[in-house]
Amino acid sequence: MDPDVIREVMTKYHTYHKSYKTSNEIAKMVVTGLINKEGEEWAKARMKLNPAFHLEKLKPMVPAIQVCSQNTLNEWKEMAAKGGGFCCFDVYPYLEVFTSSALARLMFDSTYTEQLKQTFLQLSELAFMGKLATNPLTLPGEKKEKGWSKACQSGLTGFIHARIVRENSNDVDRQRIIDDIIGQCKLFFFAGYETNSNLLTWTMIMLSAHQDWQARAREEAVQVLGNKKEITSEDLGKLKIATMILNEMLRLFPSSMEFTRLVEEETTLGGYTIPKDTLVTCPIIILQRSTEIWGKDAGERFAEGIVKATKGENVYMPFGWGPRICIAQNFAFLESKTFLAMLLLNFTFELSPTYVHAPFVDFTIHPQYGAPIVLKKL
Repeated sequence: MDPDVIREVMTKYHTYHKSYKTSNEIAKMVVTGLINKEGEEWAKARMKLNPAFHLEKLKPMVPAIQVCSQNTLNEWKEMAAKGGGFCCFDVYPYLEVFTSSALARLMFDSTYTEQLKQTFLQLSELAFMGKLATNPLTLPGEKKEKGWSKACQSGLTGFIHARIVRENSNDVDRQRIIDDIIGQCKLFFFAGYETNSNLLTWTMIMLSAHQDWQARAREEAVQVLGNKKEITSEDLGKLKIATMILNEMLRLFPSSMEFTRLVEEETTLGGYTIPKDTLVTCPIIILQRSTEIWGKDAGERFAEGIVKATKGENVYMPFGWGPRICIAQNFAFLESKTFLAMLLLNFTFELSPTYVHAPFVDFTIHPQYGAPIVLKKL
């Protein structure tokens, strides 16, 4: 719980490694790409991928994210039209489809085809079985998981091959490129699909419970965007209240509840000697919910940015910390702010009487019983 100790663990990636080598075999099928590399191999891979996730590189993605957002909202409008302007349903599965379609645009420059949907569903099933395998009371079937893994490999290879052909890559390097990209695609799927759909779901739940903040965010969206047909990254930068809300959601419901690292060699940490092969856990969600650090009321906490909100302390780490901080955090914010702004311009929303508040933790923090919400078309 000591922020300085956590910062040391997250910064010294040569000493404190990701703990996936201790995972079950099914989880290892899921955990691939950059996140599973260590040392110099990780440093080289990260250096190669960094440019693709610089904000300037991602800004041209906003129109594509807007299209994906509009597709989801159009579906909700149709449901509302059938209900006389109202509709009530669990928004969580729809937000999963939205984030999946946005990833399809990012990774493959493709619409969300049925084939891509099936590949993503197989990845989801593989992740679910990986979670079950951590429970000693369940016995997932390894043959089925290997079949799903091969199917995902085959599906992703097809999409990657098509994009490489469009971009005229060298045939000699094609298979090496494909093998490398498949690993990264699995990582980006799990890093950007479930985490972002969770972020948007919790945002809708909390804004349903706090109508005053929903109204403030809507007023800002109307002022900044008005009737603009195309949203730009510059527009998103002006949405200060939306930024405050998303930062608060990431504080309360971070992408990961904790960060665990494996000690590669005996070391000292916080005045203690830590033996080799010890697992060190940093409980991020406890740190970010500490009333001693943050106070009891959100108020205007993030009005002047994260540094002011944290008083310069290392106590806010929804995307991790140090050299291995999440590479896709800029994309997460572009995607979430685009959808949130468009949602606010099209609907008001409140919690359904059937909603049960039960945050549930496995790989991420999600609503155990879904997120039934009543939406009213504006």
